[in-house]
Amino acid sequence: MSTTTTQTEPGNSKIPTGLTDSTHSSASSSAERYRLDEFDSKPILLYKYRGGLDTSSQKDLCALLDKEERLRVTKKQIPRMSSYVDVKRHDLFLPEEADLYRDLPNFDSSLASIKIPSQAYWSRLFLGNYDNLYIVSPESSPISSVADQDSRRLSPTSTWGTNSEASAGTGTQANHEQS
Repeated sequence: MSTTTTQTEPGNSKIPTGLTDSTHSSASSSAERYRLDEFDSKPILLYKYRGGLDTSSQKDLCALLDKEERLRVTKKQIPRMSSYVDVKRHDLFLPEEADLYRDLPNFDSSLASIKIPSQAYWSRLFLGNYDNLYIVSPESSPISSVADQDSRRLSPTSTWGTNSEASAGTGTQANHEQS
């Protein structure tokens, strides 16, 4: 790794800092991670999973992702001549995750059907704008939803109290005897 030097004031010589080049990066971490342009203020279509559709910019999106580190973004190309975009489970995965989770049963399940606003539709058709739908979702994976030993729920009969299984059985027998 090379160390960099920094300019103290215009016209002065550079002074070595001992820091690596990566520490002098002006790019936000989300811009780098999700390949976004943090200086682009052109309008984009932004779908917040379980939230709704909005227009924003990549600049604002980077600021949101840097502020809310639990969020992630993926892009889905909007087909030309289409006024709806179907968002599926695999659209929430980053490219490297898609290959990993491809064999899961709900990989291709539908999550939402997004209607493209008419202004965005016509702008896409005639001007080539709004080529992607940016999907913001919580940072999670299918593996995070698997229950561990501590999080598994107890059966209802074990939460009713002392001798609850016997009480539950007694109630069932009483119903059969009345019939």
